[in-house]
Amino acid sequence: MAKKSSKRALTSVLLALTAITGSAVGQEQSDEEFALETIVVTAERRESTLQDTPIAISAIGGDQLRNSVIFDTETIAASIPGLIVQRDVVGKAVIRGIGNENFTVGGDPGVAIYADGSYVARSNAAIFDFFDVERIEVLRGPQATLYGRNAIGGVINLVSKAPTEEFEGYVNATYGNFDAIRLEGAVSGAVADNVRVRLAGLYSKRDGFTENIQPGVESRGLDELDDKDLFAIRGRIDIDLSDNLTLELIGDIYRDDSNPPPFFYPEGSPFVGPGSVLPSNIRTVSQGLETEVPGITDIPGVEEPELEQSSITGRLTWETDVATVVATSSYRDTGFEWVNDGDGFSDFLVVYFQRDASESFTQDIQITSNNDGPFQWIVGGTYFTEDSDGLYAIPLGPAFGATTIVYQGTNETDAYGVFVEGKYTFGDLAFTAGIRYSDETKDSTLNFGQSAPFGAAVPFDQVGTVPGGLLISTVPPRFENDAITPRFVLDYNLNETTLFYASATRGFKSGGFSLLDFPVNSFEPEFVWAFEVGSKSRLFDNRLELNTAAFYYDYTDQQLSQVTNLATQTTNAGSSTIWGFELEFRALVTANFQIDGNFAYLDTEFDLFCTLDSRDTSRPINTQNCPNTPNLAGNRLPRSPDVTANLAASYFHDFGNGTEGVLRTEWQYTGHQFFSVFNRDNIAQDGYSVLNVSGGVTFDSGRWGIRAWARNLTNTDYFTNLFESGVITGFALPQGFVAPPRTYGLTVSTNF
Repeated sequence: MAKKSSKRALTSVLLALTAITGSAVGQEQSDEEFALETIVVTAERRESTLQDTPIAISAIGGDQLRNSVIFDTETIAASIPGLIVQRDVVGKAVIRGIGNENFTVGGDPGVAIYADGSYVARSNAAIFDFFDVERIEVLRGPQATLYGRNAIGGVINLVSKAPTEEFEGYVNATYGNFDAIRLEGAVSGAVADNVRVRLAGLYSKRDGFTENIQPGVESRGLDELDDKDLFAIRGRIDIDLSDNLTLELIGDIYRDDSNPPPFFYPEGSPFVGPGSVLPSNIRTVSQGLETEVPGITDIPGVEEPELEQSSITGRLTWETDVATVVATSSYRDTGFEWVNDGDGFSDFLVVYFQRDASESFTQDIQITSNNDGPFQWIVGGTYFTEDSDGLYAIPLGPAFGATTIVYQGTNETDAYGVFVEGKYTFGDLAFTAGIRYSDETKDSTLNFGQSAPFGAAVPFDQVGTVPGGLLISTVPPRFENDAITPRFVLDYNLNETTLFYASATRGFKSGGFSLLDFPVNSFEPEFVWAFEVGSKSRLFDNRLELNTAAFYYDYTDQQLSQVTNLATQTTNAGSSTIWGFELEFRALVTANFQIDGNFAYLDTEFDLFCTLDSRDTSRPINTQNCPNTPNLAGNRLPRSPDVTANLAASYFHDFGNGTEGVLRTEWQYTGHQFFSVFNRDNIAQDGYSVLNVSGGVTFDSGRWGIRAWARNLTNTDYFTNLFESGVITGFALPQGFVAPPRTYGLTVSTNF
């Protein structure tokens, strides 16, 4: 089924491209003057156009986000080739098969996220809503030289709107099904000759997609799961200290009190369907989400999940004739609480909750050349420090002895990196070479406790004094690792509109600790050598933009996790091979009709991964390469769909008198993927398609607007994530998060 779906998707995309090319050729002789807008990005730490940047990068501006009704990182993923963002206990961002599986504070993401130059260190903040956005840039492939730590898979770079000289503002108000309310707005302007200010905010609230019929949960606000309840505010002040010196101060607060999606057993599981113990309606569950910790007095249960983030960033820019110096200081405070019913049943069997706290500081400096000569250069350095602690508790019901397993850990990270990169242009040919040195130190501690049974409640740090209790503290050795990550790029301008490039880059992600495994488990850093060739073209008088990329990865020591006996163990795979190709295009077929889309094919395979399978002890042991364990060589990497595609059409119409309209239809396809390193058929998903539509009209030259929209118009049922339940030992029972159903709404906007 998966291969047929992939072939159908490939055929559809190729036919669409043929139609687009034919239409564009037909328009080449037209006398009308129209062209695609030029997109400016900062991917290489300096401004350049998207088409002049010799890396695989996608950029989506604020207008396209609105037209495509993209509100968050989950929904933007379908618009970017090679990007997957999936909801788990933490958000998991994966680019070309490289991401993160460890969700404790002892591990790091594989895709780096930056918000206005501020590095977001924790994976629990990888899923968030956008507001007042100038553009989103997604860099695919390792970016270790210019961006540093944990950009081995790529970078997601959010750029918010800057303050303006003239007073302006806007308000967008949305109402949709599930009683969804979304309010977004901003005001901006100069408050003095050299001071500009912008204030933006977001409020979003929605009923849950899933009804929880478990008695007693309504009083705790958990009768509706997968709801929305968040607000955010961002303030920015730009101060011109002199003609060539500017200070930007950016502060933001983000609070998300949304309930999590429920764990759901897919159809075909032994507990789902008529006559079973679980309902078969994917929008109805009966889950207690018990948060009291049996036998422990000083670790209160998580009453409801939440994510709190606050940050402040200061960026000082000094322009000279020779170079531009940018110094960025950023402090970020993140608090995260999560609870889910680990068994999925109405009876109290197993619950999981997590509480993380993180404080991080980043100091970054870049010095970029400003001359117009053939040699351009950039040098810089970064210092990063983080103090974090996590509590991971697994309350067990009476059937399992009415005890609680608790992992309580800390992690302190100190990291720095220095880099240099230069580019020399020989006519139409240019060569870039860069290198970064990275050094990281991590110190971690772990308290592992198993509480006494009900009725013998004691403080967590004293459970060892109670018969039947257990408390063990471990301090793993300091983890130190460093890496040298070079980058080489050769690019050639065939003409003014076509660029070819080839690159070789080494990526690196630090090692760390798995704080959900006793004794605490450490894992080594991972590395990748990425080789890529690509092209960027603007054809037919800038009416067709066509970008391609083909890549090959030699991936070693990949950090992967699996659940065993209610613990998550992270280990290193030996080696893997990843290869694929991607295509993106935008085409103005006429002055009023645009088609855009992308296509990505991804092939991933373990070359060597020696690991035990606690769910399937029948796997043969490979005595040659893995003397004591099976070898998963030949298996595909998790969260790596073989095919992803996106095809959209937009029609614009000018009604006159300042009134304009736009219609947009978007088809998105995600191919077959496994969610487990063991490639189990029941923990996988076949390809699926999603259809989104929107249409709107603006009046009075854009001052007023109204837009109707729908996402997942056909109400397709699919899972955003699947994983193995840790409740039943020796049996691979799948659980998952169901994707949102059909959503629709109306957005009214005003600009002033």
